[in-house]
Amino acid sequence: MRKKLIIFLAGAILCFGFAWYWYNKPREGVALQSADVSVTALQLYEAFNNNESEADKTYLNKIVEIKGNVDDFINSGEDIILTLGLQPTGGGISCRFSPGKEVTEKNITKGQEIIVKGRCTGFNVDVNLTDCVIVK
Repeated sequence: MRKKLIIFLAGAILCFGFAWYWYNKPREGVALQSADVSVTALQLYEAFNNNESEADKTYLNKIVEIKGNVDDFINSGEDIILTLGLQPTGGGISCRFSPGKEVTEKNITKGQEIIVKGRCTGFNVDVNLTDCVIVK
């Protein structure tokens, strides 16, 4: 009986340790990964706007490198969201940067052309990217 209890406790400790490790493991960002697809902001937006299901097959959950002009900069305190706007069509690309990224209004100006890399998470009025980094 005592031997079974010791084996059970050892197994429980191992399971708890494994779960603790996976829960606290840092997420893998996109900074060191190469882009799966490289497009302009207009091409990406039009792909989702014209045929969302086809665009999902091409871009969803992939690392996308996008070239576009800065339309807006929002710093909510927790996240930084940079919008690459497409004025003629009214939509845009919403790029969410993780906390701690060195993106500030000082080094980003409205209308500036930049290249952003991030993971595409889908389309909801704007095309959404997360874990973004500025490439250029």
